[in-house]
Amino acid sequence: MAQQKTTFGGVDILRFVAAVLVMFYHYGFWVWAFPEGVSARATGGIPPHPEIGGLVQFGWVGVQIFFVISGFVIAFSAEHSTPLRFFEARVKRLAPAVWICAPVTAMVLLLVDLSWPTDAVTTLIRTALFVPFNPWVDSVYWTLGIEIAFYAVVWILLRLGRFDLMEAVAVALGAISTLFWCLYYPFDWTDLAEARWLDLLLVHHGCFFATGVLFWLMRFKAVTPARLVFCALFLAGGVLQIISAVDVRSIKVEAAMPYGPPIVLFLAAMALMAWSLRLDLSWRGWRRIGLMTYPLYLIHNVVGAAILGALMRAGVPYLLSVVIVGATMIAASWLIAIEAEPRIRLLLDHTIFRYRLKAAA
Repeated sequence: MAQQKTTFGGVDILRFVAAVLVMFYHYGFWVWAFPEGVSARATGGIPPHPEIGGLVQFGWVGVQIFFVISGFVIAFSAEHSTPLRFFEARVKRLAPAVWICAPVTAMVLLLVDLSWPTDAVTTLIRTALFVPFNPWVDSVYWTLGIEIAFYAVVWILLRLGRFDLMEAVAVALGAISTLFWCLYYPFDWTDLAEARWLDLLLVHHGCFFATGVLFWLMRFKAVTPARLVFCALFLAGGVLQIISAVDVRSIKVEAAMPYGPPIVLFLAAMALMAWSLRLDLSWRGWRRIGLMTYPLYLIHNVVGAAILGALMRAGVPYLLSVVIVGATMIAASWLIAIEAEPRIRLLLDHTIFRYRLKAAA
Protein backbone atom coordinates (compact mmCIF):
# COMPACT_ATOMS: atom_id res chain seq x y z
CA MET A 1 0.00 0.00 0.00
CA ALA A 2 1.37 3.40 -0.94
CA GLN A 3 2.22 5.69 1.87
CA GLN A 4 -0.22 8.35 0.67
CA LYS A 5 -3.10 5.91 1.05
CA THR A 6 -2.14 4.87 4.56
CA THR A 7 -4.14 6.12 7.51
CA PHE A 8 -3.34 5.79 11.19
CA GLY A 9 -6.38 5.46 13.36
CA GLY A 10 -4.25 5.14 16.48
CA VAL A 11 -2.68 8.53 15.84
CA ASP A 12 -6.10 10.11 15.29
CA ILE A 13 -7.38 8.59 18.53
CA LEU A 14 -4.32 9.78 20.46
CA ARG A 15 -4.65 13.26 18.98
CA PHE A 16 -8.28 13.46 20.07
CA VAL A 17 -7.48 12.16 23.56
CA ALA A 18 -4.74 14.79 23.85
CA ALA A 19 -7.25 17.54 23.01
CA VAL A 20 -9.70 16.19 25.57
CA LEU A 21 -6.92 16.15 28.18
CA VAL A 22 -6.18 19.81 27.51
CA MET A 23 -9.88 20.68 27.64
CA PHE A 24 -10.56 19.01 30.98
CA TYR A 25 -7.33 20.41 32.38
CA HIS A 26 -8.73 23.88 31.72
CA TYR A 27 -12.23 23.13 33.04
CA GLY A 28 -11.24 20.97 35.99
CA PHE A 29 -8.20 22.85 37.21
CA TRP A 30 -7.01 25.99 35.46
CA VAL A 31 -10.31 27.91 35.64
CA TRP A 32 -10.04 28.10 39.43
CA ALA A 33 -6.34 27.50 40.11
CA PHE A 34 -5.19 30.47 38.01
CA PRO A 35 -7.77 33.27 38.39
CA GLU A 36 -5.77 35.65 36.18
CA GLY A 37 -6.14 33.38 33.14
CA VAL A 38 -8.60 34.23 30.40
CA SER A 39 -10.58 31.02 30.91
CA ALA A 40 -10.95 31.72 34.64
CA ARG A 41 -12.11 35.26 33.98
CA ALA A 42 -14.56 34.00 31.33
CA THR A 43 -16.28 31.85 33.96
CA GLY A 44 -16.91 34.85 36.21
CA GLY A 45 -15.18 33.04 39.07
CA ILE A 46 -15.30 29.45 40.27
CA PRO A 47 -14.46 28.16 43.77
CA PRO A 48 -11.51 25.74 44.07
CA HIS A 49 -12.28 22.07 43.52
CA PRO A 50 -9.02 20.25 44.35
CA GLU A 51 -10.77 16.87 44.40
CA ILE A 52 -11.32 17.21 40.64
CA GLY A 53 -8.26 19.29 39.87
CA GLY A 54 -5.97 16.61 41.22
CA LEU A 55 -7.20 14.24 38.52
CA VAL A 56 -6.84 16.56 35.52
CA GLN A 57 -4.14 19.07 36.43
CA PHE A 58 -1.60 17.42 34.14
CA GLY A 59 -3.74 17.48 30.99
CA TRP A 60 -1.70 20.38 29.57
CA VAL A 61 0.87 17.81 28.43
CA GLY A 62 -1.55 17.09 25.58
CA VAL A 63 0.10 20.01 23.77
CA GLN A 64 3.49 18.28 23.82
CA ILE A 65 1.77 15.18 22.48
CA PHE A 66 0.30 17.31 19.68
CA PHE A 67 3.76 18.48 18.67
CA VAL A 68 5.08 14.93 18.35
CA ILE A 69 2.06 13.89 16.30
CA SER A 70 2.55 16.95 14.10
CA GLY A 71 6.15 15.97 13.40
CA PHE A 72 5.01 12.52 12.31
CA VAL A 73 2.02 13.65 10.24
CA ILE A 74 3.79 16.51 8.46
CA ALA A 75 6.79 14.39 7.49
CA PHE A 76 4.42 11.65 6.35
CA SER A 77 2.31 13.99 4.20
CA ALA A 78 5.14 16.09 2.79
CA GLU A 79 7.40 13.36 1.43
CA HIS A 80 5.64 13.04 -1.93
CA SER A 81 4.27 16.57 -2.08
CA THR A 82 5.34 19.70 -3.94
CA PRO A 83 5.99 23.07 -2.28
CA LEU A 84 2.74 24.50 -3.67
CA ARG A 85 0.59 21.53 -2.73
CA PHE A 86 2.11 21.40 0.74
CA PHE A 87 1.46 25.11 1.25
CA GLU A 88 -2.15 24.81 0.07
CA ALA A 89 -2.75 21.76 2.24
CA ARG A 90 -1.46 23.56 5.33
CA VAL A 91 -3.54 26.68 4.63
CA LYS A 92 -6.68 24.60 4.12
CA ARG A 93 -5.95 22.66 7.29
CA LEU A 94 -5.17 25.61 9.56
CA ALA A 95 -7.19 28.57 8.31
CA PRO A 96 -10.83 27.38 8.22
CA ALA A 97 -11.02 26.39 11.90
CA VAL A 98 -9.36 29.65 12.96
CA TRP A 99 -11.71 31.72 10.82
CA ILE A 100 -14.67 29.92 12.42
CA CYS A 101 -13.54 29.64 16.04
CA ALA A 102 -11.79 32.99 16.50
CA PRO A 103 -14.89 35.13 15.73
CA VAL A 104 -16.99 32.99 18.08
CA THR A 105 -14.40 33.45 20.82
CA ALA A 106 -14.26 37.21 20.18
CA MET A 107 -18.04 37.47 20.50
CA VAL A 108 -18.02 35.52 23.76
CA LEU A 109 -15.32 37.82 25.15
CA LEU A 110 -17.57 40.77 24.36
CA LEU A 111 -20.58 39.08 25.97
CA VAL A 112 -18.73 38.41 29.22
CA ASP A 113 -17.20 41.92 29.26
CA LEU A 114 -13.62 40.76 28.87
CA SER A 115 -12.94 42.84 25.78
CA TRP A 116 -13.79 46.21 24.28
CA PRO A 117 -15.13 46.13 20.69
CA THR A 118 -11.99 47.81 19.32
CA ASP A 119 -9.72 45.35 21.15
CA ALA A 120 -11.84 42.44 20.00
CA VAL A 121 -11.53 43.53 16.38
CA THR A 122 -7.78 44.04 16.68
CA THR A 123 -7.09 40.70 18.29
CA LEU A 124 -9.46 38.95 15.90
CA ILE A 125 -7.62 40.34 12.87
CA ARG A 126 -4.26 39.39 14.34
CA THR A 127 -5.51 35.88 15.06
CA ALA A 128 -7.11 35.43 11.64
CA LEU A 129 -3.87 36.53 9.96
CA PHE A 130 -1.81 34.12 12.11
CA VAL A 131 0.36 36.85 13.61
CA PRO A 132 2.78 34.80 15.75
CA PHE A 133 2.95 37.23 18.67
CA ASN A 134 0.40 38.22 21.30
CA PRO A 135 -2.32 39.42 21.57
CA TRP A 136 -4.72 36.81 20.16
CA VAL A 137 -8.39 36.27 20.93
CA ASP A 138 -7.45 33.34 23.15
CA SER A 139 -4.22 32.15 24.75
CA VAL A 140 -4.51 28.71 23.12
CA TYR A 141 -3.40 30.24 19.81
CA TRP A 142 0.19 30.40 21.08
CA THR A 143 0.86 26.97 19.57
CA LEU A 144 -0.03 27.94 15.99
CA GLY A 145 3.07 30.04 15.41
CA ILE A 146 5.22 27.13 16.54
CA GLU A 147 3.40 24.72 14.23
CA ILE A 148 3.79 27.13 11.31
CA ALA A 149 7.50 27.49 12.05
CA PHE A 150 7.90 23.73 11.67
CA TYR A 151 5.82 23.79 8.49
CA ALA A 152 8.14 26.49 7.15
CA VAL A 153 11.17 24.26 7.72
CA VAL A 154 9.53 21.44 5.77
CA TRP A 155 8.38 23.81 3.01
CA ILE A 156 11.93 25.14 2.57
CA LEU A 157 13.23 21.61 2.13
CA LEU A 158 10.56 20.94 -0.48
CA ARG A 159 11.31 24.24 -2.23
CA LEU A 160 14.99 23.36 -2.39
CA GLY A 161 14.17 19.88 -3.65
CA ARG A 162 16.01 18.42 -0.67
CA PHE A 163 13.39 16.62 1.35
CA ASP A 164 15.99 13.87 1.62
CA LEU A 165 17.58 16.11 4.28
CA MET A 166 14.49 15.87 6.49
CA GLU A 167 16.16 13.43 8.85
CA ALA A 168 19.31 15.51 9.22
CA VAL A 169 17.31 18.69 9.81
CA ALA A 170 15.07 16.97 12.35
CA VAL A 171 18.09 15.61 14.21
CA ALA A 172 19.62 19.08 14.25
CA LEU A 173 16.40 20.63 15.58
CA GLY A 174 16.07 17.93 18.20
CA ALA A 175 19.70 18.22 19.26
CA ILE A 176 19.55 22.02 19.63
CA SER A 177 16.32 21.81 21.60
CA THR A 178 17.58 19.02 23.85
CA LEU A 179 20.85 20.88 24.46
CA PHE A 180 18.89 23.98 25.44
CA TRP A 181 16.94 22.07 28.09
CA CYS A 182 20.08 20.33 29.34
CA LEU A 183 21.65 23.77 29.94
CA TYR A 184 18.44 25.38 31.19
CA TYR A 185 18.89 24.63 34.89
CA PRO A 186 22.69 24.95 35.20
CA PHE A 187 22.58 28.42 33.61
CA ASP A 188 19.19 29.48 35.03
CA TRP A 189 17.71 30.32 31.62
CA THR A 190 14.26 31.09 33.03
CA ASP A 191 13.87 34.23 30.91
CA LEU A 192 14.96 32.40 27.76
CA ALA A 193 12.42 29.67 28.44
CA GLU A 194 9.69 32.32 28.15
CA ALA A 195 11.14 34.00 25.03
CA ARG A 196 8.68 33.85 22.16
CA TRP A 197 11.40 34.16 19.53
CA LEU A 198 12.94 30.92 20.78
CA ASP A 199 9.50 29.32 20.52
CA LEU A 200 9.35 30.35 16.87
CA LEU A 201 12.89 29.11 16.20
CA LEU A 202 11.76 25.71 17.56
CA VAL A 203 14.42 25.82 20.27
CA HIS A 204 11.88 25.10 23.00
CA HIS A 205 9.83 22.41 21.24
CA GLY A 206 12.05 21.10 18.46
CA CYS A 207 12.69 17.90 20.41
CA PHE A 208 9.00 16.99 20.11
CA PHE A 209 8.78 17.58 16.37
CA ALA A 210 12.04 15.70 15.86
CA THR A 211 10.65 12.73 17.79
CA GLY A 212 7.63 12.67 15.49
CA VAL A 213 9.86 12.74 12.40
CA LEU A 214 11.90 9.84 13.79
CA PHE A 215 8.69 7.89 14.40
CA TRP A 216 7.86 8.43 10.73
CA LEU A 217 11.33 7.33 9.61
CA MET A 218 11.24 4.18 11.73
CA ARG A 219 7.73 3.34 10.56
CA PHE A 220 8.34 3.84 6.83
CA LYS A 221 12.09 3.52 6.32
CA ALA A 222 13.95 1.42 8.85
CA VAL A 223 14.54 1.06 12.55
CA THR A 224 18.25 1.73 13.03
CA PRO A 225 20.38 2.01 16.18
CA ALA A 226 21.10 5.68 15.42
CA ARG A 227 17.41 6.53 15.09
CA LEU A 228 16.59 4.71 18.30
CA VAL A 229 19.35 6.59 20.15
CA PHE A 230 18.25 9.98 18.79
CA CYS A 231 14.62 9.19 19.58
CA ALA A 232 15.53 8.34 23.18
CA LEU A 233 17.67 11.47 23.42
CA PHE A 234 14.91 13.75 22.15
CA LEU A 235 12.35 12.13 24.40
CA ALA A 236 14.69 12.96 27.27
CA GLY A 237 14.80 16.54 26.01
CA GLY A 238 11.01 16.54 25.97
CA VAL A 239 10.94 15.34 29.56
CA LEU A 240 13.21 18.23 30.56
CA GLN A 241 10.89 20.68 28.81
CA ILE A 242 7.92 19.20 30.67
CA ILE A 243 9.78 19.61 33.97
CA SER A 244 10.29 23.30 33.21
CA ALA A 245 6.60 23.62 32.31
CA VAL A 246 5.66 22.14 35.69
CA ASP A 247 7.81 24.79 37.38
CA VAL A 248 6.11 27.59 35.43
CA ARG A 249 2.66 26.34 36.41
CA SER A 250 3.69 25.88 40.03
CA ILE A 251 4.68 29.54 40.16
CA LYS A 252 1.44 30.67 38.55
CA VAL A 253 -0.83 28.69 40.88
CA GLU A 254 1.44 29.34 43.88
CA ALA A 255 1.55 25.66 44.79
CA ALA A 256 4.07 22.90 44.19
CA MET A 257 3.06 20.49 41.43
CA PRO A 258 4.67 17.05 41.09
CA TYR A 259 6.81 16.20 38.08
CA GLY A 260 6.03 12.51 37.82
CA PRO A 261 2.45 12.41 36.46
CA PRO A 262 2.92 14.61 33.36
CA ILE A 263 6.18 12.82 32.51
CA VAL A 264 4.57 9.40 32.85
CA LEU A 265 1.54 10.56 30.85
CA PHE A 266 3.72 11.89 28.04
CA LEU A 267 5.94 8.80 27.83
CA ALA A 268 2.91 6.51 27.97
CA ALA A 269 1.38 8.44 25.07
CA MET A 270 4.62 8.04 23.10
CA ALA A 271 4.64 4.30 23.75
CA LEU A 272 1.00 4.04 22.67
CA MET A 273 1.72 6.05 19.53
CA ALA A 274 4.66 3.82 18.57
CA TRP A 275 2.57 0.71 19.21
CA SER A 276 -0.46 2.03 17.30
CA LEU A 277 1.61 2.68 14.17
CA ARG A 278 1.78 -1.08 13.68
CA LEU A 279 -1.97 -1.61 14.01
CA ASP A 280 -4.55 -1.67 11.24
CA LEU A 281 -7.05 0.95 12.42
CA SER A 282 -8.27 2.12 9.07
CA TRP A 283 -11.94 2.75 9.94
CA ARG A 284 -12.95 6.04 8.36
CA GLY A 285 -14.48 7.25 11.60
CA TRP A 286 -11.07 7.50 13.27
CA ARG A 287 -10.04 10.07 10.69
CA ARG A 288 -13.13 12.14 11.44
CA ILE A 289 -12.35 11.99 15.14
CA GLY A 290 -8.85 13.20 14.40
CA LEU A 291 -10.20 16.12 12.38
CA MET A 292 -12.28 17.24 15.37
CA THR A 293 -9.16 17.75 17.47
CA TYR A 294 -8.07 21.08 16.01
CA PRO A 295 -11.39 22.95 16.32
CA LEU A 296 -11.92 21.43 19.77
CA TYR A 297 -8.58 22.82 20.88
CA LEU A 298 -9.34 26.28 19.47
CA ILE A 299 -12.89 26.73 20.71
CA HIS A 300 -13.01 25.06 24.10
CA ASN A 301 -11.05 27.47 26.28
CA VAL A 302 -12.96 30.77 26.39
CA VAL A 303 -16.28 29.60 24.94
CA GLY A 304 -16.51 26.51 27.11
CA ALA A 305 -15.37 28.39 30.21
CA ALA A 306 -18.09 31.01 29.73
CA ILE A 307 -20.72 28.26 29.44
CA LEU A 308 -19.26 26.54 32.50
CA GLY A 309 -19.60 29.71 34.55
CA ALA A 310 -23.18 30.24 33.37
CA LEU A 311 -24.18 26.69 34.32
CA MET A 312 -22.71 27.03 37.79
CA ARG A 313 -24.47 30.34 38.37
CA ALA A 314 -27.67 28.54 37.39
CA GLY A 315 -27.08 26.04 40.19
CA VAL A 316 -25.70 23.09 38.20
CA PRO A 317 -23.06 21.18 40.24
CA TYR A 318 -19.47 21.73 39.17
CA LEU A 319 -18.66 18.18 38.03
CA LEU A 320 -21.90 17.89 36.07
CA SER A 321 -21.25 21.30 34.52
CA VAL A 322 -17.78 20.19 33.41
CA VAL A 323 -19.22 17.06 31.78
CA ILE A 324 -21.99 19.02 30.03
CA VAL A 325 -19.60 21.65 28.71
CA GLY A 326 -17.09 19.02 27.58
CA ALA A 327 -19.78 17.15 25.65
CA THR A 328 -21.03 20.42 24.15
CA MET A 329 -17.58 21.42 22.97
CA ILE A 330 -16.98 17.99 21.43
CA ALA A 331 -20.30 18.26 19.59
CA ALA A 332 -19.39 21.77 18.42
CA SER A 333 -16.01 20.58 17.18
CA TRP A 334 -17.72 17.80 15.23
CA LEU A 335 -20.01 20.31 13.51
CA ILE A 336 -17.08 22.58 12.71
CA ALA A 337 -14.88 19.77 11.36
CA ILE A 338 -17.54 17.89 9.40
CA GLU A 339 -19.86 20.67 8.24
CA ALA A 340 -18.25 24.12 8.41
CA GLU A 341 -14.57 23.61 7.58
CA PRO A 342 -15.19 21.70 4.31
CA ARG A 343 -17.31 24.60 3.06
CA ILE A 344 -14.52 27.09 3.67
CA ARG A 345 -12.00 24.78 2.00
CA LEU A 346 -14.28 24.55 -1.00
CA LEU A 347 -14.53 28.34 -1.04
CA LEU A 348 -10.73 28.57 -0.97
CA ASP A 349 -10.51 26.18 -3.91
CA HIS A 350 -12.89 28.37 -5.88
CA THR A 351 -11.14 31.63 -4.98
CA ILE A 352 -7.54 31.75 -3.78
CA PHE A 353 -6.47 28.38 -5.23
CA ARG A 354 -8.62 28.34 -8.36
CA TYR A 355 -5.73 29.18 -10.75
CA ARG A 356 -3.70 26.24 -9.57
CA LEU A 357 -6.68 23.94 -10.05
CA LYS A 358 -7.22 25.24 -13.58
CA ALA A 359 -3.56 24.73 -14.43
CA ALA A 360 -3.68 21.18 -13.08
CA ALA A 361 -6.73 20.47 -15.25
